[in-house]
Amino acid sequence: MAIPETTTATRPSDGRRQRWSEHRALRRAALVAAGVLAIDRYGADASADQIAEVAGVSRTVLYRYFRDKQDLQLAIAQQMVEVVVASLAPPLKSGSTANEIIRGTVRVVVGWLDEHPNLYQFLHTQDRGGDALEAVEITMADQVAGVLKAFIMWFGLDADVAEPGAYALVGMVEAASTWLLKRKPEDRDKYIDFICRAVWNVIDGALRDQGLQLDPDSPLPRDVLEAEEST
Repeated sequence: MAIPETTTATRPSDGRRQRWSEHRALRRAALVAAGVLAIDRYGADASADQIAEVAGVSRTVLYRYFRDKQDLQLAIAQQMVEVVVASLAPPLKSGSTANEIIRGTVRVVVGWLDEHPNLYQFLHTQDRGGDALEAVEITMADQVAGVLKAFIMWFGLDADVAEPGAYALVGMVEAASTWLLKRKPEDRDKYIDFICRAVWNVIDGALRDQGLQLDPDSPLPRDVLEAEEST
């Protein structure tokens, strides 16, 4: 029995199309990574030519994988969001006390801003009105909210306060960290400690409003840590 022509005609074509799609996605990802490096090296206004130079391709080849400059910048911003948010996972998930979680998270934020001021500036100056930076803050806040929610629910408090509380804390840390890096004080750890205490004071105040007290350096109950890991 003869094999229908449509079967023999479409199978090789489908395979080639899939391989081409995979190749294109990998190639685009490599160019986005080059864009991040170029901005880190040359500044928030790094040109397409500089990005192409870092990628080892021509400007013409670069734009084969992006619709326009805005598409390229958005892809770079999205990659930055993923990197920043991923870096927060270890301190948020591995701390055993409230202070360990707070200090680990704040140090990650300050450290990233300190090491990559050009990338941070790029997020601030996007043509899309700062959507990239907002995405970082929202995703960070969502992660912090997950930890706070597990923490608050364990004590039997209203979990609805976790989300607005997390957004307030993330905004405070980001603003204070930006100030710290602009002023560049000699004793930076002193100010990091202050930011950490400010974060704890907000959480501690919410607990005290409900008649609860917690030592920030005491190990958190295992139930709280397990709830955090599941968020």
